[in-house]
Amino acid sequence: MQSGPRQGRYNKAVMAFMAVLLFFMVVADIIIAHHQRNFLFSRAENQARRDLQLMAANFLEPLLQGDYDRIKGFVLRWGKEHPEVVHLAVVGSDGRELFAFNRPKDGERTFLVEEKLLDQGVQLPFLQMVSSFGEVDALLRKLHWQLGLASFLLTALAGIVLWFTLRRIALAPLEKEIGLRLETERKLAASRHQLEERVRARTVDLEDANLLLQKEVAERHAAEEQFARLHREYELILNSAGEGIYGLDTEGCVTFVNSAGLQILGYDEAELIGRHLHDFRHHVRFDGEPYGREDCPVCSAYAGGRKNQGGQSYFGRKDGAVFPVEFVCTPLMEGERIMGTVVVFEDITARKQTEHELLGLTDTLERRVMERTARMDAANQELRETLGQLEQTQAQLVQSGKMAALGDLVAGVAHEINTPVGVGLTAASHLENETREIAALYGEGRMKRGDLDRYLALSQEAAKLILANLIRAAELIRSFKQVAVDQSGEGRRTFRVKEYLAEVCLSLRPVLKNTGHRLEISCPEDLELNSYPGVFSQIVTNFITNSLAHAYDGDEAGSLLFDISLQGGNVLFRYSDDGKGMSEDQLNHAFDPFFTTNREKGGSGLGLHIVYNLVTQKLMGTITCESKPGKGTSFALLFPAIISGVPSHG
Repeated sequence: MQSGPRQGRYNKAVMAFMAVLLFFMVVADIIIAHHQRNFLFSRAENQARRDLQLMAANFLEPLLQGDYDRIKGFVLRWGKEHPEVVHLAVVGSDGRELFAFNRPKDGERTFLVEEKLLDQGVQLPFLQMVSSFGEVDALLRKLHWQLGLASFLLTALAGIVLWFTLRRIALAPLEKEIGLRLETERKLAASRHQLEERVRARTVDLEDANLLLQKEVAERHAAEEQFARLHREYELILNSAGEGIYGLDTEGCVTFVNSAGLQILGYDEAELIGRHLHDFRHHVRFDGEPYGREDCPVCSAYAGGRKNQGGQSYFGRKDGAVFPVEFVCTPLMEGERIMGTVVVFEDITARKQTEHELLGLTDTLERRVMERTARMDAANQELRETLGQLEQTQAQLVQSGKMAALGDLVAGVAHEINTPVGVGLTAASHLENETREIAALYGEGRMKRGDLDRYLALSQEAAKLILANLIRAAELIRSFKQVAVDQSGEGRRTFRVKEYLAEVCLSLRPVLKNTGHRLEISCPEDLELNSYPGVFSQIVTNFITNSLAHAYDGDEAGSLLFDISLQGGNVLFRYSDDGKGMSEDQLNHAFDPFFTTNREKGGSGLGLHIVYNLVTQKLMGTITCESKPGKGTSFALLFPAIISGVPSHG
């Protein structure tokens, strides 16, 4: 123990040292707390921005498909699962909130982050998030207490150590200080070694990430090649169609024309592509006067966004000739937005000539019957010849009906495939833009781990979207191809009835989708027939089109039911609708050729007559019809499941 005066000097020196040390410790604590506050605030804002970017990538597909319920559910779920979120909203381009999640602020400080959504340069609704700094403030308060307590304890400890050091100034304390310094240097060397190991590990991680990025780029090139092959297949489908097909954008300019369309119109492709439809004499009235842009039936499709079943009209060729056509104008829709128009047309000059000849032949027949009543024996031979010509003409009309059905099938292919191809193209374009940006960051050496994580998540989502839509397009092509082959051929094979019936109904989707009719199929899953699928397809198609043309008026919506079952060795095929039905007199003539109840809308009277011939002659069966006014119409077909005496084809 020291004496009184010396002990007092020691105490004063220790107190002065502790005061100075405490001052510097407080200053250091303030600097550390300030830097820690900036770091925590920056990290919270960056995390919120990354969350918005992830949500933007997930929202792109539902926005393009108009699936707002999915977006709304995701917004509410995200807000509930993240307590730091005060306000989360999807804001439209007009500044109006489409969907929003709100939580009381409780007086906490907040910050705002936003993320825009772009689709091929087009501004989509953007995301807006307001988050609180409540968690950060709690961490800062805890840090302040810890720093203050640590400073106080360190100052007290330093004072105690200094007091004992001043009391016992000797060699032992000096050696102890040297030992402490050596220990510190050893720890610094160990820390330096650990830092070098971390740098080497980080370098390996970056090399692995680079290899993964190269693999992603290779997979993207493969997807682009597959998309190019699919695009080529679509071009081959359009060019192999017998009807003329051309497309228009929203301004009325021609975007594509198939080979049949160029041949019918007499133009070269370079003369049409990029030009407005009304820059050449494409559509005329019955008197040869061209339509104006305001009253043109073709332009009304992309102007009004509705399908135009043009029926019979007249088109003009390059050489000035006018020829009769049947055409359909269908708008291309992406969600609620009109992307353009597809026009399918057929030159019906030969059909018109055949109809004219048929009318002339009928007049000649009547005149001959009146003139040669007295010479019945001689007239019988001539009558048989005339009936033969009528049967040949009827067969030609039936064949024309088949070709018209195939034309509708091709139009359905173009319309149905457009949606998955358009979505896949949009996703591929977005992925290309993101790849270009990440490649630029990598080339400049500015790429961060967050940029790579965001790009990988976006690439995976885009790849899934492209693959799903390509699979959907391939399934559509397979179904349409099988139905088209069966309708144009006479082959006999074994097929599952319910599965094949679903494919036929899929080919009729363009006809049914704009109506409110409900189509139901009741059939065992394992029912198989060894028969003619082409005949089966024609019967189903004629039943549905007959109901659409005759059973309902205006915008009425009804129910169309197929009920198929196996009874012993026979198939019982029932079809019914709940339309307006037929009178007893109409029912008696239902299967007669050229008998129709709707001739003013283009009915030929051959649909049910063709069904009758197919069932009785091709399927070796029977057909009956039941109908009452206002009670709908039903057909019952009974034919053998296996047609004997005819070779089968698998």
